[in-house]
Amino acid sequence: MRSRALLALLLAVGGTAVATVVMAAPAYASLSLYRITAVSAHDSVSPKTVTATCDVGDTLLSVGGRVNDGGGDVLLTRAYADGALSLATAAGIEAIATTVDWDVEVMAVCAPAGMISGLQLMETTAGPSISDKFPTAVCPVGKLAFGGGYKVEDGYGLASIDELRFDTALGWVQATSYANGAVGNYSLTAQAICGTPVASMSLVSWTTATNSISPKTETTPACPAGTQTSGIGGAITGALGAASIDTLIPKPQLGTVEITVREVGAYPGNWNVLVQAVCAG
Repeated sequence: MRSRALLALLLAVGGTAVATVVMAAPAYASLSLYRITAVSAHDSVSPKTVTATCDVGDTLLSVGGRVNDGGGDVLLTRAYADGALSLATAAGIEAIATTVDWDVEVMAVCAPAGMISGLQLMETTAGPSISDKFPTAVCPVGKLAFGGGYKVEDGYGLASIDELRFDTALGWVQATSYANGAVGNYSLTAQAICGTPVASMSLVSWTTATNSISPKTETTPACPAGTQTSGIGGAITGALGAASIDTLIPKPQLGTVEITVREVGAYPGNWNVLVQAVCAG
């Protein structure tokens, strides 16, 4: 966990840290969660898609991704799980045409077979339509969201990803997209990967200062001792399509989550970024 002195300094410049404990027990064992990654070719071809797979028999808990060297011209339009919860996919597409070489990475969290019971994928799709999208995937009664994902279809770089956000009680996951151009009929799917609660689950978050600085890169406070990052989330407030998430990843030791948001073209307004980590153990 960050020291109190560091948190005090960060709060002084306008950020906010929040840790919402959903449920806890005096003692619990590690879930032995692990991260998988893969990266696409590094060139100027658009769009790009990349996949990574959990070990045989293991189950996806969350999917994230990162655009490298896109400079805000490339959107991370997909970070989602397949129906079998074994294959993670990330995709990037140019919103503003560029000749610069770039790539897209997928980064996902997997759980060993049998470590978390009752895992299932819940999906909600908004569209196709030209309107902004706010689909919410809700967990069944008695289950909580360990992670999630999202995917845009037929947005062609004209729909910015504004959020993949967890409910503070971990009951649902919401995805949001706003048009950054004259988008036609497109769809946005929100995914929640839900399971039987384990001994300790909490949602740790951090909110940046509100200003016009771009890009914004932030990391959550660390997960509580004995827990690991199972889910990754984030949200933009104030940009309404003028900025988009281009990095949303679990850090290598599965203790924190990192987000980067970049403006899609120049935007003079003020906005902030929330980053979330679901911690489980």
